[in-house]
Amino acid sequence: MKKNPVPSATASTSVNKPGLTRRNFLKLSAAAAASAGMPISNVLADEADEFPPVLPVPEKPGFEHLVVLMFENRSFDNLLGHLYPPGKVPDGQNFNGVANGSYSNPSPDGSVAAHVYSGNTDIIMRSPTPDPGEEYPHVNTQLYGTVDPPGNANVEFMKMSAPFNAPPAGTEAKMEGFVKDYINNYIATQGRQPDREEYEVIMGSFSPEMLPVTSTLARSFAVYDAWFCGVPSQTFCNRSFFNASTSSGFVTNDGGSEGYLKWERNIAPTIFNRLEDAGISWAVYFDESQIVSLTGFINIAALRPYWKTRFFGMKKFHEHAAAGKLPAYAFIEPRLIFNHNDMHPPVPSFEFKGPDGTTVEVGAMDDVRAGEKLLHEVYSSIRTSASLKGSNAMNTMLLVTFDEHGGTYDHVPPPSAVPPGPVDNPEMGFTFNRLGVRVPAIAISAWTKSGTIINDEMHHGSAIASLCRKYNLNPLTARDENARDLTNAINLNEPRQTWDWPETTPQYVPPNPEAFGPFTEAVASMPLTAPALSLLGMLTQKFGLPTDKNRQPLVRHTRCCSVSGSDYSDSRRADVSRFYH
Repeated sequence: MKKNPVPSATASTSVNKPGLTRRNFLKLSAAAAASAGMPISNVLADEADEFPPVLPVPEKPGFEHLVVLMFENRSFDNLLGHLYPPGKVPDGQNFNGVANGSYSNPSPDGSVAAHVYSGNTDIIMRSPTPDPGEEYPHVNTQLYGTVDPPGNANVEFMKMSAPFNAPPAGTEAKMEGFVKDYINNYIATQGRQPDREEYEVIMGSFSPEMLPVTSTLARSFAVYDAWFCGVPSQTFCNRSFFNASTSSGFVTNDGGSEGYLKWERNIAPTIFNRLEDAGISWAVYFDESQIVSLTGFINIAALRPYWKTRFFGMKKFHEHAAAGKLPAYAFIEPRLIFNHNDMHPPVPSFEFKGPDGTTVEVGAMDDVRAGEKLLHEVYSSIRTSASLKGSNAMNTMLLVTFDEHGGTYDHVPPPSAVPPGPVDNPEMGFTFNRLGVRVPAIAISAWTKSGTIINDEMHHGSAIASLCRKYNLNPLTARDENARDLTNAINLNEPRQTWDWPETTPQYVPPNPEAFGPFTEAVASMPLTAPALSLLGMLTQKFGLPTDKNRQPLVRHTRCCSVSGSDYSDSRRADVSRFYH
C-alpha cells in the first residue's frame, strides 16, 4: 500500500474552482498540516476537528467500484450547453456547448434561436412542457427535418407509417427539425396549434446557475461533451443498450400489435450476467416506492433470476456506501413512475372534474430540482464513504448520465455507429448504424482533475467496455467492443482526498402531491410518462391485468400502495396485481 501523500497544490486544483470556499480552504490547510505532522493554529484545529479522515491511496489510478446514476430525457445542450461559455473554458480546452456558437431552428413564424429558459422559476424547472416526442419517428424529424410520408405529421407515433420519417441514405443531420417536430407532437397530443411562445420552449436550456448541483460537479470533475445515447429513440432501447449493448432490434417502448411483452424477447445477456458468471459483484438500486425495477423488466429474460438477490432499494445503497459494501458495478434508477426525480419533462396535462364539480388541471409532476436532490444524495454518500477496507471515495467512480435526449434540443449531429450485430426484421427498419442524440455525462472520481473536459466520442457502450476490459470479460456485442472506455477520466497521478471535493447543496424542491398519501382522485388519475406507462403496460400484460382497446393499462399509479422501506425482494413475494386497483 502506498503511503498517504501530503495534500499539495499538484494534487488539488485552483482556488477559483466551484465549491472551494474559504471554509474548505481552511479545512484543506488543516488536513495538509496534520498529514505532514506540522503544528496547526487553533483556527485550523477547529476545522480539522470536523475534517474527514485521510483515506488510503489505491495502488494504481482508476476505480474498483463503478456507480452509474442514469436520469431521463435531457440532451447535452439542454442541461449543460452553457456550462462553459466563451472566455470561460478552462486551461485552453475545447467545449462544444450551445453557448459557444449561434444556433437556431426554422418555424412558421421565423427563426427560433437557442436560448436560456426565462420566466417563472417553477415553469423553468418543468420545461419543456408539454413533453416532446421521443420515439424513433420523432427523432428522425428532429435531426433531419423529414416527415415521410406527409401523413405522419400531427399524429401520435403509433399512427405513423413507414419509412417513419427516416431520411434517404446519405442525408445530413442538420439538427433543424426540433421546432417542426415539437409543433407536430403538440397538435397530436394537445389537439391544437401552439403559438410561438408555446413552441419556442423546445429550443431552451438551463443555465449553470439554475442547476447548481449538476454544474458544480461537472466543473469540479470531468464533463463529456461528446457522449451519445445508443439509439435515436426512447427509454427502453437506450437503457437496454447501456447494460446489454443491444436492444434486440427494438427502437420503441411499445410493440404495436405485440404490445410491451416484446421485451421478453430481449434475451441478450447483460453486463450484469457477465459479472455474475465471473464472480464479480453487482447490484441495481431503485426507489422502494416504485415497487419494481425498470432495468429488471427491460432485460427480464437475463435478469429475472436475480430479482430477489441483486435488486435493492435506495436505502440499501446509502447503507452499502457508508459501510464500504458497494459492489463492483452499481446501477441506480431514479423514481420513474410517480413522484418523479428522474428529470423527465412533464407529460401533457389534462382537466379532471372532481366529485364536487371542481375542475382541476393535472399532469405528471416532474421538476428537475428533484433530480438535483437525488444527485446530491448519491454524490454525498460516495464523497463521505470512508471505509478503510471496502468501497470508499478513493476507489469509486460515479458516472452521471441520461438514457436519451427526450426530444430536447441539441446542435451536434449524432455520428455513425457500429451495429451490435445482425438482427432479423429490425423494428421500423432501423439498422442501428448511427447513434442517438448527445446526452449529459459527468465522471466523478478522486483521480479526475477539476475542470476536465473530455472531447472523445463516447456512447452507451462505454461503461460495458470499461468493465469488460477491467475484468478481462468478453465483449457483449460489436458495439461495446469498439467503444472507448472511462479511463480517459483518470488524469491525476495522485487522488484528490475528499476535502478537495465540493460540497453540494440542492435547491428547494416544491412539495409534490404525488409524494405522500392519501391521494385525491385527481392525483390518482394523473397521466404517466413514457417509461412509466410502458413499465405498467408490461406488468399489465404479464400479470393479466385489464387493458383498454389500445392495450393501455386500466390501473392507477402504484403511488397509493408504495412499500416504503422495503427491498425489491420483499415486494416481489406478493402478487404484483395487488398493487393495482
